[in-house]
Amino acid sequence: MTDKVHIDKELRAKLFALALASLAMTGAAVGFLPVSAVVPFVAFLGIAASAGLVLVWKKAEEASTIALLAREDLALVNERLAKLEQLLQTNPAATPALRTTMAEVTGTVGLLGGVVRELAKNVAAQNRDVAELKGSLKAAPKTEEPQQERVAPVLLPQTSIPIPAAASRPAPQPAPRKAADEELRRMRLITQAFEADSIELHLQPIVSLPQRKIRFYEALARLRLADGTLLGPSEFLGALERLGRAPEFDRRVLNRAMAVAYHLITKGSEAIVSVNLTPHSVREPGFLWSLTGLVDTAPETLGKVVLEFPQECWRELDADRKAALGLLRDKGVPLSLDTATDLRFDARELADLGVRFVKLPAELLVAAEQEEHHRLSPDLGVRDFASALRREGIRLVAEHVEREEMVPVLAEIGVPLAQGFVFAAPRAVKAEVLGAAAPQASSESTQPLLRRAG
Repeated sequence: MTDKVHIDKELRAKLFALALASLAMTGAAVGFLPVSAVVPFVAFLGIAASAGLVLVWKKAEEASTIALLAREDLALVNERLAKLEQLLQTNPAATPALRTTMAEVTGTVGLLGGVVRELAKNVAAQNRDVAELKGSLKAAPKTEEPQQERVAPVLLPQTSIPIPAAASRPAPQPAPRKAADEELRRMRLITQAFEADSIELHLQPIVSLPQRKIRFYEALARLRLADGTLLGPSEFLGALERLGRAPEFDRRVLNRAMAVAYHLITKGSEAIVSVNLTPHSVREPGFLWSLTGLVDTAPETLGKVVLEFPQECWRELDADRKAALGLLRDKGVPLSLDTATDLRFDARELADLGVRFVKLPAELLVAAEQEEHHRLSPDLGVRDFASALRREGIRLVAEHVEREEMVPVLAEIGVPLAQGFVFAAPRAVKAEVLGAAAPQASSESTQPLLRRAG
């Protein structure tokens, strides 16, 4: 970071040398111009060079400010690391506290990486500006040695173009530091909630069409902060991914879904539960293999918990991940393709990998039904899509059904399952259901599974 701070000093030295070179070139050029053209020419070059130097100087000051902020943040990191070392020496058994501290430090380092990247971007921009200014000066036409006697240069009185103070020395900008502090505070709250295991599970029904009978549920995770704020995945998953905690989060959600599935089994329900896995976790080496051991901890729920992956993950599977999915399939774990962006599928290949459900946005299906050019092949249109999947043992689910007029269109197309606010909103699972391990769930319980989300 010290090297980064010295960049501005080196840049200013180069600018000073460049300015001297510009003055020398100007003096040389003046010697070959007629007397009447000397004053306008020198004034033009002076204004142009000064404007360019002011702009580059301003960028240098901005980079210096960012470097100073980065240095202050690094001091904060050093202080936290010192506290962590002290905690290790005095209380090595404080595992949750250590994990929290390490997560905060990791988050801070991630934020500093962004600051350093911004600094590098500014310095690169300064280098480009200097190069362009240097090139423009070099591009000035060189006058050949005239045959006639040279005109003696006219010495102009020394003048200076005042540079506004705001341009030469911009005031420190607290916005980056304020944003960084706010992001640190937000990540600290998310980390504390995650360490406290304040994960809530909400269930949204998936119904059959046209009867609208509940067939299974999708588990939707939420994170409850210490102040009672309930965050959706888009509000906290990015932070957990930066901290490297996304795989652990997915495993916790899967554990809860298995507890819900066991509860449904004890109630005599045939409904199953689906769980969304984040692309970040699926791409993590060894993550899918870890799930094969996790599902073995509750063999009663095998076949009752569906694992959902986004379409992008299915298209980038390597041999190792395919082998892990093959083992999950052989154990009886149904798989699902989620978050699809188009209708280009190889149904046979998906079925061989263990896919039993394909979820598509209702808007995409309705639009494809209305436009003839949305076809899977010359002989297969969207009306044949559900049938083609069914022949491979895959059931189509239309998700995000938000308007009532979509329902008859989807039923006419032949979509067997649907999900959305038209049918039911997600509801939070009771804490006692999630708190009990799957084998310990009581078959005599008469409590309802869901409560209204608050």
